[in-house]
Amino acid sequence: MKKDIAPYTALFPHPAVLVSCGSLESPNIITIAWASTACLDPPMVSIAVTPTRYSYNLIMETKDFVVNLPRASDVRKVDLCGSVSGKDVDKFKECSFTPEASTKVSAPRIKECPVNIECYLDKTVHLGSHDLFIGQVASVAIDEEVLMHARPDTDKLNPIIYAQGVYYTFGDIIGTHGFSMGEADSE
Repeated sequence: MKKDIAPYTALFPHPAVLVSCGSLESPNIITIAWASTACLDPPMVSIAVTPTRYSYNLIMETKDFVVNLPRASDVRKVDLCGSVSGKDVDKFKECSFTPEASTKVSAPRIKECPVNIECYLDKTVHLGSHDLFIGQVASVAIDEEVLMHARPDTDKLNPIIYAQGVYYTFGDIIGTHGFSMGEADSE
């Protein structure tokens, strides 16, 4: 038997990503768990940000941002970047992260993150407590050590998953796209 409850953000899990914004001279980082692929062609991603956050205005001013995929070994740094404000703390310095020039956008990449997705702000959708920033992917940089067939190897990357206030890592593979149609084997 199921019980109906009041509406809330019941969709989970999400990737925990570090979004860098601002400029190389004055960079900032915000942890985002509400991040997603938004479109395949053109490639777009979305992030949900509260307008009261320091990073919100930086993204609105520069019209770009970088979605950085951190490793599970950096979970403390990811949590810190989501717990303190860039108005008060230099998160790059506090976390020993290196701001690195992006190739297409003014926001810096985080050198220590193995995947960096540079985005131009395409649309802002005002929703309520959060605004949805939809970014068109301008460039993707992936450390060669995590590459497998021109894509990141999830096991080598070991990304962080966030669900209902708890951080996790990936688990076992239980299937691959198309396996139910006999197109690929379950692993």
